[in-house]
Amino acid sequence: MANRHFITTFAGTLDAKGRVCIPASWRQVLTEQNTSGVYICTSIDGDSLIGFGEELMAAELERLDSGDAVFSQAREDLAHLVSNSSQLPIDENGRVRLPEDLIAAAGLKDRVVFVGMGKKFEVWNPETFAPVKERRLANARAERAARTAMELANRAAMYAASTAATVEPSGGTP
Repeated sequence: MANRHFITTFAGTLDAKGRVCIPASWRQVLTEQNTSGVYICTSIDGDSLIGFGEELMAAELERLDSGDAVFSQAREDLAHLVSNSSQLPIDENGRVRLPEDLIAAAGLKDRVVFVGMGKKFEVWNPETFAPVKERRLANARAERAARTAMELANRAAMYAASTAATVEPSGGTP
């Protein structure tokens, strides 16, 4: 079975016609997911575009179908991905023509960055992405430090508990 996730970061270009070339390995992911083309929408914060295949769309539709279709505000909030997505065809050269409103929303220019995020990928203006990349790296380092501290605390507690159990109480007469 082929990889069904969007991984790695790729540099790309946006041509004068608004086309980007989806990385070849990601086109294979889309094909593996039986996706006709690619789904694209703006991110919730609007700083980038989100791309994904049939697996994520099916999962989001399932989540929407399981909620109250009339009275659920949470369901309406979750509908962003579905209601703002466009299914775009991929041409024989692996290119997708992005709609002008999506290009403008993400501030895309001649260069773009494709960022693999597992079940989805992002398309960024490299200048906009640079501080986001740094923030994500800082957050990952902080998360690792917190997990390491927790692991060390757990080990110390286990050691303390095991040594306390092996120490014989004193106070008896010889």
